[in-house]
Amino acid sequence: MIVYTERHGAASNVAIEGVREELGVSSDSWVVGFWRGSDGAFLNNQVLIYSTSEIQERNDTFEVGLNFKGMVAVGDDSGGRVILINKNGSEGFFLVDAGSVSLDEADKFETLEGVLDFIGQEDDDIESRVGNIVALGCKPSLEEIIGVKKSLGLNLSVVELKAVLAEQGKVVLKSVYEQRYKEALVKFSHIIEFRVGGVL
Repeated sequence: MIVYTERHGAASNVAIEGVREELGVSSDSWVVGFWRGSDGAFLNNQVLIYSTSEIQERNDTFEVGLNFKGMVAVGDDSGGRVILINKNGSEGFFLVDAGSVSLDEADKFETLEGVLDFIGQEDDDIESRVGNIVALGCKPSLEEIIGVKKSLGLNLSVVELKAVLAEQGKVVLKSVYEQRYKEALVKFSHIIEFRVGGVL
């Protein structure tokens, strides 16, 4: 079931066409139809569907054009995974870790409702701890900084993130489910750690 936690007015035709052409998305694409009803939204208190003004930046951040040819990220689960669809308008949704470089381990769904049900079921099955991801105060390499940025889906620049990671105890990501970022926390355990205490 789709519940609009937060909904916006319809996007203008000018905004839709501008973004559609910029991203190379078909006019038959699911996201184009969605924007005609709501220019972005927060669904089921978990899933963010990007607006026309933020979708380009999010796709750049997750390097979708580089890693997932022919796909566009239309949203994320607020926990390190992005929702992809085909630019050509063919049906189907893919849920994949933000740090992935292929769809090999992606979960595929026929509808957005299927994605929402899957994410909701995960939360029912897992008693996730909520807290903050904090920096350990080290000086990671450029490659590691980029890895942390992608794995956590951060909008910070590399320079900004470098400064954050250098400060011990500095909050990198606030009030998140530990389970969602388990892979990144293990991979970058020398750079970041999870601390219980954030409030959703």
